[in-house]
Amino acid sequence: MMNSPSISPTAYLRSRAGRVCVALRGDTVADLLHRAQDALAESQFLEFRLDSVDNPARAIAPIAEFLATHKEVAAIATCRRQAYGGGFSGSLHQELKILSDAAQAGCSLIDLEIESAEQSNVKELEALRELDADLLISFHDFKGSVDPEAIFARIQRFSPDFIKVVSTAHTLTDSLKLLRWIKQRSAEAQVVGIAMGESGIPSRILSLRAGSAFTFAASSEGSETAPGQMTARTLKDLYRVDQIDQATRIYGVAGNPVSHSLSPLMQNSAFHRERVNAVYLPLKTESVDDLLTLARELPLSGLSVTMPLKQSVLPHLANSDPLTAKLGACNTIRMGSDGKLYGFNTDVAGIVRPLEKRLNLKGARVLVLGAGGAARAAVYGLVEKGAQVAVWSRKESAAKELATSAEAFFI
Repeated sequence: MMNSPSISPTAYLRSRAGRVCVALRGDTVADLLHRAQDALAESQFLEFRLDSVDNPARAIAPIAEFLATHKEVAAIATCRRQAYGGGFSGSLHQELKILSDAAQAGCSLIDLEIESAEQSNVKELEALRELDADLLISFHDFKGSVDPEAIFARIQRFSPDFIKVVSTAHTLTDSLKLLRWIKQRSAEAQVVGIAMGESGIPSRILSLRAGSAFTFAASSEGSETAPGQMTARTLKDLYRVDQIDQATRIYGVAGNPVSHSLSPLMQNSAFHRERVNAVYLPLKTESVDDLLTLARELPLSGLSVTMPLKQSVLPHLANSDPLTAKLGACNTIRMGSDGKLYGFNTDVAGIVRPLEKRLNLKGARVLVLGAGGAARAAVYGLVEKGAQVAVWSRKESAAKELATSAEAFFI
């Protein structure tokens, strides 16, 4: 093995390259190495997706030269076959040969998918173990969530140095399941866990906190190697994944869609500026039960709530401010020390105050487009200030109900 017996694989990687691995793909060898050179500005821990290039075998010598020039780099070599989610069209024997050559070229780890491990014979696996590189055995499900414990048992019988489980999250609970598994198993094995997809983003940000040996990132926007993968700069600068610990308070914006929200950028920048040990996550979900499961188990310290949850979350609040009760919509939740949820509505102030700086609202004629949670706040707040408010919505019945309840006009 490449590591000294007195140093664990994780300690070795952390001391040499950190815990954010930049996954690299390219249509050609030149493209792959160009991306590797650029990625050094963000990380010295790189994954060469050899299955992405037109001829993986021809990439070995240039990678060896690159690693010889950049001795500070720790590298993973991956050559996943097409049948298991990769791009390599060759045989199992060819895959093993490429990984073996990559280890001899200076890669610190080789990533072998569990299917290939199961299809290999004892002699072939033993040859991999004798290489001057650690063995990572991985599992990927590109369609849905899995039982990570069952996959762990399937991989563990090969006694690899690292066990990697990657699934696809369709709910926040899917992310939570993987984080729970990482926390449970990281004390006894070097595990890596990721839930792909937008609902899996919490797993990418919080996996290191849970005990994952490392996590993966893209080198730049548009170069992602998996759904939901973020850039190394986003993970390290915006979410500060290396600094998240058990004392870090967790907040988020929940709803669907949330990918367009600027809240993570604004809130995390503010936390960083004010030196607050907290992180703010995008939480894609349309289910209140899904959200509350995550909120209670992580636990979350607070939430921004957007469509379609502003009204459906109300029955789950222990208490709310008078404005939330009046509007029938909540956009801010705090988790109390008693574990109960307390709701607030800040939409009215957010809408009315900026407008008051620009015009006299009393007697002003205002048209509100929409009849959702934020629209309700606008209508009630503007009517209270004496404006003549008209409501229009694609859902005519919703607009009529809102206008009637707020004593506004309906179009």
